[in-house]
Amino acid sequence: MRLTKILFGLSDLCAWMLMTVAVLAVVAVLFLGPGPDAQQAKPVSSFEAMALSLLWILVAVGAYLLTRRRPAGLLLVILPAFLWLFQGEVLPALIYAAFALLVFATPLVLVWREVRRGA
Repeated sequence: MRLTKILFGLSDLCAWMLMTVAVLAVVAVLFLGPGPDAQQAKPVSSFEAMALSLLWILVAVGAYLLTRRRPAGLLLVILPAFLWLFQGEVLPALIYAAFALLVFATPLVLVWREVRRGA
């Protein structure tokens, strides 16, 4: 029980930080534009900027749901990993997904096991 409480505290801290970074990413993409694409002299369309902003908004919503102990938030938080896999960046996607699952799914699984054991 105590371990679960500590892990939820860590999970909440990481979720609030992720939500802050995601909101800052939305603001940066909308007002500054995507950085790496601009450096490669590729034209960045408004649709791409809006899609990237929507992705980070969904990540922020997922992080907020995780602070409210909603497992559906985990799927939203892992969305960037799917995008990176789609773009062919396998290693960053796997590292991000593993970290997100370790930090956010572990306390949820522990609570589920405690509830199942108590029922």
